[in-house]
Amino acid sequence: METPPKTGFLDHLRSLTWHRHEAFERLPFITALMKGTLPLECYIGQLRGLAIIFSALEQTLAQSQSAAIVRVRPLLKSRFDMLCADLAFFSPQLVPDILPAVNQASEIARKIRAASFISTGKLLGFLYVLEGTTKGNQVHLPDIERCFHLNNDVGGSFYRGYGAETDTHWHEFCAAMDGVDEDIVKDALRGTVEIYDALEQFHAALYPVAMSARGFTATALNPEAGEHCVPQDPAVLQAALRAGRRCREAFSYYERRYGDRGRRFTDSDAAWLAALTDQPVAIVTDQVIWLGRVLSARGMPFLLMERQLELLVEELGNLENAIPTESLQSLIAYLRQQRCDLVSNFRFDEACHRLSEILSDTRVSDIPDLPLILVAAQVDRLAGMPECMASLLSWLRSDSGLTEEQIEAAQRVLASMHSSDGAS
Repeated sequence: METPPKTGFLDHLRSLTWHRHEAFERLPFITALMKGTLPLECYIGQLRGLAIIFSALEQTLAQSQSAAIVRVRPLLKSRFDMLCADLAFFSPQLVPDILPAVNQASEIARKIRAASFISTGKLLGFLYVLEGTTKGNQVHLPDIERCFHLNNDVGGSFYRGYGAETDTHWHEFCAAMDGVDEDIVKDALRGTVEIYDALEQFHAALYPVAMSARGFTATALNPEAGEHCVPQDPAVLQAALRAGRRCREAFSYYERRYGDRGRRFTDSDAAWLAALTDQPVAIVTDQVIWLGRVLSARGMPFLLMERQLELLVEELGNLENAIPTESLQSLIAYLRQQRCDLVSNFRFDEACHRLSEILSDTRVSDIPDLPLILVAAQVDRLAGMPECMASLLSWLRSDSGLTEEQIEAAQRVLASMHSSDGAS
């Protein structure tokens, strides 16, 4: 690769990559979009793949300590959030994934994460090209709206991007990028070439697409979910999503604390649980307890998993072609017995009642299930999982509006629960 001059880094970068932008505009995906013949599944596939890519990019940028990254980071809006907004608009249609495109997007995400450890320059090259799509998106926004009959500013948030501020943003971004150290310029140039190659392969996989290349993946439900199994039967997948949404609606704590990101993980977790139904009880138990411990450490007590499984069994049982759920039912009974062995139903309900009285005059009226969540977290603590209570208390102190006196009063109630109560 040609050695760049000591000044005009971005000018040199543009001179080496302008022809790649021209070639990109000739890809079948783009030409079909401009003609208005691009299938909706291809557009949704693009949004899903880009969500995987931008999730990795934004997480990597947030963690970077590089002076160059720190300089440009405040200029960037979350384009991942824009993608999630678009995907939420299309989610009721449950369109299958284009599997080769998912694989390509996942590989780009891996390249981005690796660059943060290997080369800040390459990461800057990736960022330059990906952020540069804001300008191309402005050109193709009318194509998107016309092709898919979008209006009212929904379904095209990513293409809308910075809107009328796009040119101003791009000039500010380029000014910040132009100040990079000379020792990382060559790697940045390599990064631009690498990401252009990868994006071309990603879009080539999106269109045209063979019927055999379709399927459901976890990332179709949640770009941050990673790679795990989900049901391939649309009816079973829909049942799992209904169960997840019912569980989320049953506990206001979910929405208050975890918001949109929590909704996405509820979908992917519920789908994963539904994919376990054909496994032996021992395997299902091991897998669910593993997930339950992960969630407990993040502030979601095991009781919520128990309720999620109950709703999943109910939804799967309502299908016209019901699938076996004996393994899930056995696991529910096991979890319930484990909980009751630690704290009796009577003591559990009594603690909930006392906490309701303590918290009745607080500013958490939008979390009516908070007493139950606290008691369930205490059960996890008694079961040897103290991280749940620690996470919950940390959140209560920072975001709930409770006073320290109220939190201490709640802790005294919880401390009165004993592991020796036994089952009722």
